[in-house]
Amino acid sequence: MLFRIFQYLGILAIIMFSAASIFLSTNAREINAFANQSFIYNYASFFEDRFFDLRMKLTIDRDKKDNRLVLAAIDDKSLSKIGRWPWSRNELVKLVNKLDTFGAKVVAFDVFFSEPELACNAESPDLLLAETFKKFQSTPGRKIILPFSVGKKDKDSEDEANYFKDAPDPLLNYMMDARQAEGSNLQEYVAEKKVFPIEVLTNAETGLAHIEAEADTDGVFRHYPVTANLTSLYFPSFALQAYEMFSGDKVVINIPSPESASIKTKKGNLFVNYNGEAKVRWFGGLDHFPAKAVWEILEAKDNDAEMKKVFQDKLVFVGSTAYGANDLRNTPVDPILPGIIFHMNMVHMLLEGKFLVSEDESAKISWVMLIGGSVAIICVMLLGNPIFDFFAVILILTGLFYLDTYYFIPRGYNTRLFFCLFSVLACYSWSTFLHFYASNKEKKKIRGTFSRYLAPSIVNDLLKNPDKVRLGGEKKNITVFFSDVRDFTSISERLTPEQLTLCLNKYMTMMTDTLFEHNGTLDKYIGDAMVAYWGAPVDLENHPYWAVKGALQMIDRLPAINVEFERDGFPQFKHGIGLNTGECSVGNMGSNQIFSYTALGDNMNLGARLESLCKYYGVQLNISEYTKNSIPADLQKEFTFRTLDKVKVKGKENAVTIYEVLHSTHPLINEREALEMYEQSFQMYLSQKFIDAAANFKSLAQKFPEDPSFERMLKMCADFIEVPPAPNWDGSYTHKSK
Repeated sequence: MLFRIFQYLGILAIIMFSAASIFLSTNAREINAFANQSFIYNYASFFEDRFFDLRMKLTIDRDKKDNRLVLAAIDDKSLSKIGRWPWSRNELVKLVNKLDTFGAKVVAFDVFFSEPELACNAESPDLLLAETFKKFQSTPGRKIILPFSVGKKDKDSEDEANYFKDAPDPLLNYMMDARQAEGSNLQEYVAEKKVFPIEVLTNAETGLAHIEAEADTDGVFRHYPVTANLTSLYFPSFALQAYEMFSGDKVVINIPSPESASIKTKKGNLFVNYNGEAKVRWFGGLDHFPAKAVWEILEAKDNDAEMKKVFQDKLVFVGSTAYGANDLRNTPVDPILPGIIFHMNMVHMLLEGKFLVSEDESAKISWVMLIGGSVAIICVMLLGNPIFDFFAVILILTGLFYLDTYYFIPRGYNTRLFFCLFSVLACYSWSTFLHFYASNKEKKKIRGTFSRYLAPSIVNDLLKNPDKVRLGGEKKNITVFFSDVRDFTSISERLTPEQLTLCLNKYMTMMTDTLFEHNGTLDKYIGDAMVAYWGAPVDLENHPYWAVKGALQMIDRLPAINVEFERDGFPQFKHGIGLNTGECSVGNMGSNQIFSYTALGDNMNLGARLESLCKYYGVQLNISEYTKNSIPADLQKEFTFRTLDKVKVKGKENAVTIYEVLHSTHPLINEREALEMYEQSFQMYLSQKFIDAAANFKSLAQKFPEDPSFERMLKMCADFIEVPPAPNWDGSYTHKSK
């Protein structure tokens, strides 16, 4: 009991720890928004996020490209050809004009325009760039997007020299349509002055969008800031602005509560957390988007067919891929991915509508997998088979991994699988450790207790699996066995004590060896009688089948024993065997000092009555309907059954149908027609067609005089013909004695 309590308390602690870890990882971003980042809060997300990254990468299609999104790369060669960064605005004028010529629809600059360019000539490069932006946007549907940066609103952000107190006027043109419950605001941000686009460019009616992203606690960028709350007004991010201008969709942000905010697009709802972030469903890295270096674009001719094919009606991102530009991000798909690809993945996600489901839905699946996997391994371990436990834990872990990776992740679930698998493995490891510790202690006790009345193979099985036996009492469905030597008193009178002991030992040795060969358990010897059962203390599949098979083998082996007895001048042994199947109380019974593993119960008593009826019916093996019906139909084909009677034994209210199982030397074993005729006649008897039944039984008795059953049934029919049974007779015969 203490072992089980300790085991289950450990399992409960493992499951509770895993559940708490799933909760912490699910709410890590929100927790860190209100609390100092520490290992206590972030250990769970560290493991879960990295394990999710691994599974997510397995679902990425390496061969796909999104040709709608094109990168104009500020790469190392472009820097070499054009000059070190920052370039003159005149170079960007050329770039925008080229993209205009090649038919680009939207151009999003991942470049800050926070300071004016100093120029010696009269014409300002900034004014020239602004005019170029206006010219590009003069074509309906075309748009330029410029970035700015935001920071969380706190005491540091109250410095008006570095932060705007309110949302700058140019941003108000891009305010999102927000529908929120009263008092339901997301994290407040403020716009930074130091990188806000200069006025001459904002006057060109360019799109404005915030671009700042925050890495997770492990330094990996997984969450994208989709919207920012500036003085209770919501503004789109760089990717969201690009999506809106490219697709023509006008999104709406719904905030019924800070925990359930979402952005409604024509493709579906994008759920965001308290920080206004959404986790990115990665499409891929640099190789998943078409790209052209800026120097290639600038040097291309205006009629370049390839360039027109690449840029025509496309959303173009201008960003750095150069290693010296300090714009590389540690991401799940690449530890040194250019930051611009982070934005492009988010836009692809918006265009495809492949959003992650809400955290609540993902959490529900995580809880189901945690509880389902843990309960599954616990149930398997209750079976007590270490080999099965091992393969089961592998199957459960593999099954959960593949189910999540190839079903839930492609459908947008951000599940917390790491601690689900941890729980399964830890529960298995904890129980395995405890069983290993306890097994050595139990083995000596079990061997001493059971070696006297169990087959060696079963004792070895118990030593390997000590949980299969419960010391004390338990209810089990078993098949009980009773055997008795016929006329043993007469035999004992004809032999000396030494001769009787010799004969009985030979007989019992054969019976016991046969019992053990067929996985039976010896209960006790009572003089010439033997009590045994199948199905305890170790569970045995199809134990009624093994009981009948073993009993028939005992009957078939008895003639060889009698040959020895005849040779030595000893009397012949005959025996009767009774089998019954049902629930009994089995366990170690007795006192604290002396006990015996035995079985008790009503079904044991019925088995004893069936053995005693063997003499009355003149058979060697008598079984109950419960035993016969418990043998699967395909296994019943191995045996030949004959209905003996429907009886009420002494002490029983209900009638039981009993059967004889024919052994190999039975006179009717090969007489199928006679058996069928007998069964038909017995049904006539039960239907009170006594005259017809008597005629058949008489014919069978004349043909098989050595079989007492025909003569007995003939007499029963004759008695009922003379004195009909009571009106409520159910076909049963009541035995008054044991």
